[in-house]
Amino acid sequence: MKTREIWASLLTAFLIGITLSASAQEMNKQDYLDKSKKQKTAAYITLGGGLVLGVLGASMIDSNRRSDFNLFAPTVPNTTDNSEGIWGAVMVTGGLAVLGSIPMFISSNKNAKKATQLSFRNEPIHMLKHEGNFFRSVPSITLKIPL
Repeated sequence: MKTREIWASLLTAFLIGITLSASAQEMNKQDYLDKSKKQKTAAYITLGGGLVLGVLGASMIDSNRRSDFNLFAPTVPNTTDNSEGIWGAVMVTGGLAVLGSIPMFISSNKNAKKATQLSFRNEPIHMLKHEGNFFRSVPSITLKIPL
């Protein structure tokens, strides 16, 4: 019975390893730039939508409070009205959306930096020939590692 369990766990680990290695892809410079652009666009949309929701919620709460206040004919505020709670939720959702856009900007910046560090260009190599030094360039992928 134990050998069956061991073989089943080994087979499962092997299949998971194959799946993970197949899903890992090599990304080139253009892929990183495209990913960075999409993340930055999503971050700006999230930031703008969050700001709109936050300002809308705050202004509606403020307008509800101002309409309840009348200097010449004071009235009892309507306690059954639940609109302040709804607009408060809209305002909090907008604030969370603004905070959620920050990690998107950070990951967009990281992908843009990866794209600048990974480049494909012709690198010179020095070959000795019987006539002297012979300079030749070879297409190569370079990766800059900032230290």
